[in-house]
Amino acid sequence: MLSRLQLGDFRNYRQADLEFSPSLNVILGDNGSGKTSLLEAVYFIGSGGRSFRGGRLSRLVRDGADAATLYAEVLSDEQLHRLGVRRTPGGIDAIKLDGQTPKALSEVASLLPVLALHPTSVELVFGASALRRRFMDWGMFHVEHQFMPLWRHASAALKQRNALLRSGAINPRELGFWDQQLAESSDRIEGLRRAYLSALQDGLKRVMAVLSPELNVRIQLQTGLQKGETTQDALLRLRQDDIRRGFSQAGFHRSDIRIAIGDVVARDRVSRGQAKLIAYGLMLAQLPLISEAGKVCTLLVDDLAAELDEEHRNRLLGYLAGTGHQTLITALDEPSWAAVVNDNNALKTVESKMFHVEHGRLRPLSPTGSE
Repeated sequence: MLSRLQLGDFRNYRQADLEFSPSLNVILGDNGSGKTSLLEAVYFIGSGGRSFRGGRLSRLVRDGADAATLYAEVLSDEQLHRLGVRRTPGGIDAIKLDGQTPKALSEVASLLPVLALHPTSVELVFGASALRRRFMDWGMFHVEHQFMPLWRHASAALKQRNALLRSGAINPRELGFWDQQLAESSDRIEGLRRAYLSALQDGLKRVMAVLSPELNVRIQLQTGLQKGETTQDALLRLRQDDIRRGFSQAGFHRSDIRIAIGDVVARDRVSRGQAKLIAYGLMLAQLPLISEAGKVCTLLVDDLAAELDEEHRNRLLGYLAGTGHQTLITALDEPSWAAVVNDNNALKTVESKMFHVEHGRLRPLSPTGSE
């Protein structure tokens, strides 16, 4: 859980220092004032240097500055940890965890699980399989301790096999070895993924019963394998084509999630508004699993009004109020947010902090709006 964030020369922020509520935090301000950039900063430090927005990461550094700096205090397992990141236009220059350079970015990411709910989240339904695979693996990283070692082993085997395929001098015995390594680790990962998606389906059913009961959403793992086929069988079947193409066409890296409404693939049937509810439902369905793993997630909710009518927006806000996880949400101004709270009994009982941002300058507000 994020307790404090300091920014220096990040996007349009010259300097900012905020202390957050463990429950609800509302970021007010006009469009273009820096609300989304604040959420992006939280996501950046929690994900180990990634952004949920499009565009080049070099633009994270404020115009005219040499580097952007981010510092966060994170409460995990009742211990306070300190994270620091320095990013130049060329990339991450330094990253520190409790004063030490971490051995892997996964050490940082495991401390601060962050989920971003924003307008382009609909790509989880409409977009490429890589997005759904990343979504699935993010959840498994936080709740399944076996996943990361297996993923690293499988990734190393995939890298070696692809290098051999491209080498032009293939030793059948060596290729057979990497086939076995990739197949065994892929099959174990797919077994974990199936169990994870089964648990996620249960959570998704509960979330969608609140957000949009008319949508009967089903999720299923798709491995790309033929019926009754193992990964080892597929690698052998595709071997000559893999050699010609220079990459592996079967394995853990090719899986996808089939998202369906009844028996029809969701992307062929739903509107953008419905796709947004499904995407949000999938993300929120992960929260009980995160809780069972003993972690608290930080939810970043941006531009909630886009493509959602008032009824569905209120349902979503009511659900967010009861998750037990930390939430940062953007809104235009105090009157509009006050009207939202007035229409939503669940929000009235939640402890919250409010901040106002204008041209990259932040100030805290009291619940009544006075400084």
